[in-house]
Amino acid sequence: MISLEGTAQEYRSLKYYQKQTGATILQEGTWLRKDRRKNNKRWKAANLFNLSSKKGVQNYQTVGQICDFYQWFDSERIRQGRHFKSAGIAGVAARQLSKVDNGFICFFIVRNSEVVRFVNEGSKQVFAFAFPLMKDRYFSKEIMPLSEAVLWDQNNGIQEQCHVLEPLYLKLSPKAFHRLEKMAKGKGIFKFGVPKRVRFTGDLFNCEHRFNHGATKLLEEYINKR
Repeated sequence: MISLEGTAQEYRSLKYYQKQTGATILQEGTWLRKDRRKNNKRWKAANLFNLSSKKGVQNYQTVGQICDFYQWFDSERIRQGRHFKSAGIAGVAARQLSKVDNGFICFFIVRNSEVVRFVNEGSKQVFAFAFPLMKDRYFSKEIMPLSEAVLWDQNNGIQEQCHVLEPLYLKLSPKAFHRLEKMAKGKGIFKFGVPKRVRFTGDLFNCEHRFNHGATKLLEEYINKR
């Protein structure tokens, strides 16, 4: 299991940051919530600093923060002329899951604390797996050909679903898995929050089915939304 101990570097305001740290200005790798939401220079600079840091992955603690990092990184890989799309696809998935950051949705819609823990832990585990891969690609002088980039995406996607996430799925209780499946497939109340075009079809317990979902529906969603 990958260690995920660490403290988020996002603060709700500069005044709150100063009160918590005693510092007058934000340190490198730190940002305000509004910076992330506005996708401004401070947020981008913090991401680059954290990407180059040994423990930078630990500075992202919510699904929303992870999602926005994926989107920043995908913009960077496009700017660099790279062909892999795994970060963009992960951003689409994380955007759906980031709703668990909302306490109202967790309490009144999801209504299963085990599922909420699964989403948060799963997002962090996948991010911890993907972060060093993104770091290697970002700082590499080599641009993989398109054919190699496609294989790179596929191999990492299979690793995520069949090795990183598989232990978490195996730990889910039947009740929690059933709730998670309803969410993924947009059944019941979840049909209002999960568009048909990204609803999961197949066996959610099968890691290859989960990989295929990302490689088809989520990839198409990413391409159409880019």
